[in-house]
Amino acid sequence: MTLLMEKDILSEDESRFYIAETVLAVESVHALDYIHRDLKPDNLLIGRDGHVKLSDFGLCKHVEIKPKKNEIHDSIRRDGLDGPNRNNIDAQLFNKRVEYKRSRKLAYSTVGTPDYIAPEVFGQQGYNETVDWWSVGAILFEMLVGYPPFFSDDPSVTCQKILHWRKTLNIPPEAKLSAASTDILKRLMCDADNRLGNKGVDEIKNHPFFDGIDWQNIRG
Repeated sequence: MTLLMEKDILSEDESRFYIAETVLAVESVHALDYIHRDLKPDNLLIGRDGHVKLSDFGLCKHVEIKPKKNEIHDSIRRDGLDGPNRNNIDAQLFNKRVEYKRSRKLAYSTVGTPDYIAPEVFGQQGYNETVDWWSVGAILFEMLVGYPPFFSDDPSVTCQKILHWRKTLNIPPEAKLSAASTDILKRLMCDADNRLGNKGVDEIKNHPFFDGIDWQNIRG
């Protein structure tokens, strides 16, 4: 979050590196049969060596991920991030970033912010570990665009936007994202059954967005 506050947006190469390490961190959590459930920029720390560390496991839920994808019926603490609701043209995109830059200071210590939560978490049908991959997509969106994909002045509006993501998920053309970046965002923030990672983390690692990543030696 501090890095985003300083730079507003990250390049695709920078985002690729930090998200790749985040994917590995989340993979480790899932391998222990836990869902993190509170992935957001605040909880991604950068160590002195420049590598990502995942923090804040207070909302983790233990489930049997490997043998069976269990459904969970738990409430999640949540509050909101402030921000404008504009679109179109470069000037308006810039205004969004400026407005949201102010709100990042408010969001710095929040827990369970709705901006990064998958839609199925708000429902009654249960969910599985793929909610974390939705959150990774939302974080990547913020890195590349400058603000979360569903933010609003009112956290309840943010929740409604997430629930109606088919209509509200908008990747602004002014952000000039590559085809691979656009595609992975759409494939992470989508229905759980079609979400990358639903059939294993290799679905994510093998996406063209991560071309050139040495998964085995990324930490040097």
